[in-house]
Amino acid sequence: MPRDPVIDARTLPGWREVPMNDGKNRTIESLVIKGSRIVWKKGADGKPAGPPLVLIPAGGLVYDATPLDTHLPVGDRGVLFGKTAVLEKKELAEETCRNFSVLAGRSFPVGDSVITYLMPGPKGGPLVLWRTVDGVSVRPHPLDLYPAGKVPTKTPTRIFGVTTHAGQIAEFQSFSAPYIQKEIWRIGGKERTVSANALWFPHFRIVPVSCPIGHHIGLMVTNDVPILLDPEHPMNLFDGYLTIRLVRVESKSGKVRFSLNGRSYTGTRGIDGLFGRGRAITGIRHTLDTLKKLEGGT
Repeated sequence: MPRDPVIDARTLPGWREVPMNDGKNRTIESLVIKGSRIVWKKGADGKPAGPPLVLIPAGGLVYDATPLDTHLPVGDRGVLFGKTAVLEKKELAEETCRNFSVLAGRSFPVGDSVITYLMPGPKGGPLVLWRTVDGVSVRPHPLDLYPAGKVPTKTPTRIFGVTTHAGQIAEFQSFSAPYIQKEIWRIGGKERTVSANALWFPHFRIVPVSCPIGHHIGLMVTNDVPILLDPEHPMNLFDGYLTIRLVRVESKSGKVRFSLNGRSYTGTRGIDGLFGRGRAITGIRHTLDTLKKLEGGT
């Protein structure tokens, strides 16, 4: 999660919001920066040398194109790096974890989701907290349970488990959820296949994101190597679609002045932030609010 993030609900300069077919929902380009921190290069004596820099770790810079509400169905319009994009086809598969136990409060990945076991729900069955890999949504979700060997071919939620015990420890015979194998998009008039973890730009990977019930939520592109920013050289990414400029680092106060596509911001201890709207941003803000309440904040 971002730490003390700058929050700006406006779309970045030059980025787009594209209306979907219903005329009310919109797909919005947004940016998440997380895990950034102030660092120094080391001199020959091993001590810090030169001006302070800002490091964004691998996975810390996330471009996200997600609808403002609900999901983006096949045939509807989205946007990807400024180009109108139509989702033409998606191929889902099911991933299943078998014969494992999970403590209350612990998480495990399955499909395109991270599942946290909360404890038995009101009817005695497991209650889980689900979120997509990029933090799109977090909410309690009752789990559909079936006896071993009697799982229907189609379930109403596409997220289900077969459990032998649910208490402080849930012992699952199996737990299944869908994931997107690939999607066919028409981007800027050209058809393109998008598959999970495909190289999109040098050192950037694209990930189609779905919710546990198989809806398409969006596309995220994230860095697979760290990014080092210094005040001397602006960083141009995504063929110039994003320009990050580190203006000044105040090492004593920890404040960092920077700009994104020319818009100025001030970060705390780095440049972590949530820029734009969409389900990804809403989900992360919900998570941060939940964590703050659990930690005794207001």
